[in-house]
Amino acid sequence: MRRTAAAAMLLGWIALAPGALVAGVAPARAQEDDTVESGKDAYLRHCAVCHGLEGYGNGPLAEAMKITPSDLTRLASQHGGAFPEAKVSDVIRNGGAVLGHGSATMPAWGLYFAEKRKPEVLRARVKALVGYLAAIQTQ
Repeated sequence: MRRTAAAAMLLGWIALAPGALVAGVAPARAQEDDTVESGKDAYLRHCAVCHGLEGYGNGPLAEAMKITPSDLTRLASQHGGAFPEAKVSDVIRNGGAVLGHGSATMPAWGLYFAEKRKPEVLRARVKALVGYLAAIQTQ
């Protein structure tokens, strides 16, 4: 199967089944109103399809992408041993083109995580996800 056909098939599957199983992982409960799912649940629900179940950049959609998703377990090691919390938070909220450089291949999740445009809900959801990403760092 050609790369573009595989990508179209996977994107169609994702669009039709938001919360569908990702590599055998049950979907997290649906977000309702001010609900903030755990960082791990948010990761598995929204990130694992590209970044893989463990964050290595090897999710089921990764092979079909032109640019390989980042290995999220090595963010701290790529920044001198310090987890770049503010940058990761910005990328989650605004997408890959943060601070005017880099590509926009990483989609922005800010509007999706903001329930009824409540900034406190957005902050809590992003904080939970960033906390999970900080916890999976390897040396």
